[in-house]
Amino acid sequence: MRALPWEGLTGRSLSYVEIEDVPPFRRLKSMGQTSTATASVALIGLDAPSDDAEARHARVEAMRAAACPALFGTDLPTDVVPIAYFSEFRCPFCRALEKDLDKLLADDPAVYRLVQHELPIFGPASELAARASVAAARQGRQQDLRHRFMRTPLVAEESSVLRVASDLGLDVEQLAKDMASPEVQAELDQTRALADLFGFMGTPGLVIGRTVLNGAIPISVLRQITKDEKTLPLPVC
Repeated sequence: MRALPWEGLTGRSLSYVEIEDVPPFRRLKSMGQTSTATASVALIGLDAPSDDAEARHARVEAMRAAACPALFGTDLPTDVVPIAYFSEFRCPFCRALEKDLDKLLADDPAVYRLVQHELPIFGPASELAARASVAAARQGRQQDLRHRFMRTPLVAEESSVLRVASDLGLDVEQLAKDMASPEVQAELDQTRALADLFGFMGTPGLVIGRTVLNGAIPISVLRQITKDEKTLPLPVC
């Protein structure tokens, strides 16, 4: 089910408000209020992990100074609209949004670059699946593994994760090693810091070019936002 607040934006010109402490990023402004992560938006809530507050704050401040490469990577072409997508495997709104993202990217694949960010919020099973997804990216098979996880009950043990990976033809030994690596942990920590920085209260979350969004956004609004982003100078920052 779609989030009702977005329906009023369909077919209208969109207004934006700058995020003052994270330039050049912005949010949608609607009905006199900033439309972002609110209780009325269709999303799955994010329970703050019991992380060390000081270390978490330090990671957020590090992201504030380097949000673009953290969101979109360092090898981003200068002629595409980048899309950073924050998701959780057990989030039903994420599944709905991903179908619309697939349609959006199919409109003109050369115009967009999608960058996946795993934001596990439902405990150990979600964390395990997120680690596997990030590790699979190192073999160029992240989306293959993600799509398989999306079609099956969420795996709760590493042995079942590796079995799925083996069925897909991944290097299982390397996957297991990467899942336990400091590099994968650092990427998950970075994603959590980005979510904190942009105020994501749950999943799904999106950053389309300069525009930060939280919740299941209808494809009509996604298309309007990307159209607006195409009129602005690239790269984003």
